[in-house]
Amino acid sequence: MTLPLSMLSPLEKGRAEGKLSLECFEKIDLNTLLQMHPEYMEKLEVLREEARVRGWSMEYVDHLARVLGEINLEGVEYQLMPWSPLKARYSIMIDVGTTLPTIKDVKLHKLVYSISTENMREDSIEIDVVKNRITHIDEVFWEWEEGWEKDRMKLLEALDTYKILKWLIEEKKYSLREDYDERKYRKICEYLERIAGKIEETIQYPQQDRVG
Repeated sequence: MTLPLSMLSPLEKGRAEGKLSLECFEKIDLNTLLQMHPEYMEKLEVLREEARVRGWSMEYVDHLARVLGEINLEGVEYQLMPWSPLKARYSIMIDVGTTLPTIKDVKLHKLVYSISTENMREDSIEIDVVKNRITHIDEVFWEWEEGWEKDRMKLLEALDTYKILKWLIEEKKYSLREDYDERKYRKICEYLERIAGKIEETIQYPQQDRVG
């Protein structure tokens, strides 16, 4: 039941009872988090080894922990504070005294690593190991335009990006970040696949046309 705004005034100030659930995201020491969640440590070691065997570089980028807790409110004073004179929205101020929150759970929320090759000089692919998600794609690949194959460095970078993405999606079962268009991804892959033979020839035999 929704009460008229005028009837809320008696509850704008008083005492609170019960448990208040808390959530925050913190940069807790990564080694500590991985010890708490060895499944991610194992997953990371497998990825690193497979990338190393393929000659790729895998580097740490970022991580974040999700911390859940609660605090017991035993007759503590509170007051609702209006955000504006119109009282359309409120915040709440609670005096908890010396009572501190109890931590209930700590989880690794995200663990981001980059994967690149020697040909990916300006950019890389980034993945979230926790969510099995590709969070960033090399811009040369993602912004690919017909005609760029004439630029040898762009060819190398796009082809290497394609190989890493293919491995991540088909073998490691990673998915693209929500705002990456899968149709665009498939279109770029199809285009690179069509010219892959010519790309390989350009890479392996750059002087062939000069031979008389």
